[in-house]
Order: sequence, then C-alpha cells, then structure tokens
Amino acid sequence: MAGTALAAAPSTYLLRPGSAYAAICSCSGSTCGCGSACCDGYTEFCCALSGVNACPDGSVIGGWWKADGSTFCGGAARYYLDCHKPCGSCGCGSAGICGGACSDTTCGCGNGHCDHRKAGCTHFRYGNCSNDIACIGPIECRVVTCAKPWTLDPTCSSTAVRTDNHTRTHNRPCLQQAPPITPVVGAWGGAEQGAGIGFYDGRTGTWTLRSAFGEETFEPFTYGTQVGDIPVVGDWDGDGLDTIGIYRRGGEWHLNNNLQSGTTFTRFTYGTQVGDIPVVGDWDGDGLDTIGIYRRGGEWHLNNNLQSGTTFTRLRLGVEPGDIPVVGDWTGEGRDSIGIYRPAEGRWYLRASLDDPSLVDVTFGPTWTTG
Repeated sequence: MAGTALAAAPSTYLLRPGSAYAAICSCSGSTCGCGSACCDGYTEFCCALSGVNACPDGSVIGGWWKADGSTFCGGAARYYLDCHKPCGSCGCGSAGICGGACSDTTCGCGNGHCDHRKAGCTHFRYGNCSNDIACIGPIECRVVTCAKPWTLDPTCSSTAVRTDNHTRTHNRPCLQQAPPITPVVGAWGGAEQGAGIGFYDGRTGTWTLRSAFGEETFEPFTYGTQVGDIPVVGDWDGDGLDTIGIYRRGGEWHLNNNLQSGTTFTRFTYGTQVGDIPVVGDWDGDGLDTIGIYRRGGEWHLNNNLQSGTTFTRLRLGVEPGDIPVVGDWTGEGRDSIGIYRPAEGRWYLRASLDDPSLVDVTFGPTWTTG
C-alpha cells in the first residue's frame, strides 16, 4: 500500500505524516481533503442525511456489524446496519452488488458536504441480512442501534457475527437527540367526561394526564423508560376507559390497564422492522382497541388481538416519504379506519373504511418542504 501511495500522491505522502491509506483515500470524486469525513472510508449515518435513524424508503438491510464496549450503549455492543436499494432487473457478480445506476443510488459526500461521510459509494455487503435478495446496490447509509439486529429485522442472522471496533466512536448528534415530549389524548374518565389530554415525556417515561374540560388531574406516573419508547393509548378491555402503553423498538408492546406505574396488562411482539410506527384502533367495532403498525412504503398491518403472530388485515396507503399515519372513525359507523397526512401537500387522505378502498381527500393544514 505504501508503494501505491507514493506513486499516487508522492508529495502528500512524503511531506506530511500519516498513513498510506490516508494518502490514497477515496473522496468519492469530490475535492475534499483526505482528512475530511467524506474520505475516511466509512458510510454516513442515515439520520445525518434524512433526520431519521432508519433505512430510506425502498431500501433493505444488507448486513450488520458491531463495535464492542460502546459508551453509547452503556458499555455493551453497538450495532451498525447497512442500508441498500435492490437492483431491480439488473444482475450482479458473485459479490451480490450491482452498480449504483441499477439501484438508483448516487455516490458522493453525504448531502454534498465534506464533513459528511460518503453515501452510496461502498460496493460491499456483509451478507448476514436479507439473504433472500441476491442482488443489491451500494451502501446508501448506516443505521445504528443498541438493540440486536435480529430483533429489529427478522432477516438478520444472530450467528454470523462481524466486529469492527474502529467504528466504536463514530457518532452524529442526531443519534443522541432527546426523545420528544408527546401530546396524548384519551378517555381517561370514560365517555361521560369526554376525551382527556396529557403528555408523555420520552426523557423520563413520565405521563401527566388530566380531563380536557373538567378539573380532574391524575397523579403523574412513570411507564416506559427506555429511550425511543413510543406512547400509545387505547381501551384494551372494553370498559369504556382508555389507558396507556408503549411500543418499543424491536416490536415490543407493553400495555398498562391502569393509569399508574408498575403494572402491565399484557406484553407481546408485533411489528419488528426498523422504522415501524405503532397505531391503535377499534378495527371491528366491538368496543375493544387493538393495535397495528404502519411500515415505510405504505404498508399497514392491523392486528385484531393483543398478541403476537396474528394479522387481521393488511392494507396499503401512503407511499410518499414523510407520510404520517392517522386513525379514526371517519364515518361514525363505530369502526376505526386508516389515513395519512402528507405534510408536503397539506393534504389528508382518509380511507372510508377498512373494507372500502375509496378515499376522502381533504386539504387542511400547512405545507412545507425540506432541504
């Protein structure tokens, strides 16, 4: 390698200390200096490109590796997952990687900045995830998690272990953003008191609830204390009272049938892919709320039981990046249906019922673009 470096960049290598790798580093066709993040040989985190620590729409996880002893995971292993787009009709060689043109993957510094690692440039595959897909494109970006990859994506192997401790200190501020304080709505006092309001503090797992128009305020309590827990609300037993729960990365649901700490009504797993968004509704009008997930690419998987392994129905609605899933009884028939809000258009697309594919198209709200 040193000989190659001298031939490729003699003045750089002879006049400045550094490794041979640094002298021949690949800067993805940019004019960035070899000391920049774009040229260090690794791929950028997805959250630095899109703001979301999840694979982009249409991509799959092609493999994972770990870094042991990560301070970001309390001294445990930290896991890195590579996101790739499939190759479509293109073929590829024995390595299982097609060109970026086949997978619609462009190569360059992340978001065009030298202080971002490269994106879409690395033609490599660990091959311990999505092995049912024979041909995928270059690595678009990386997802990072403290959870074991096979608990997030069932296509990932739990035995084909790869380790690269050089990545232990790789980080982006977007990976440590404080969990949000999320508003929640539910019939805490039953139908006679109407809907109540409240907040879930994702930093501490604290719920603060009150009736919307009355004076009743419930004693704050803690439920769901892991970073990334997502609050959910529903009437789990059909008694007319809403209670709470959390959806945890890896597809864990923890439902509480009381408005207090320390008790759990039921626990089960449903919706295990990275980026799955939990939803709650009464899908059959029996007065009981059950659950579901909205998956990137517009897939809805609705479960009519509070347990693993069953699916009531699968639907498709919402295929644009940024679509936000919503649930409600739009027709007053006593059954909840689905919809999406598309921020870029300020438009709501509401499905009349789970059985009726027709949509109610409503323009209401601000529009914005990102860039």
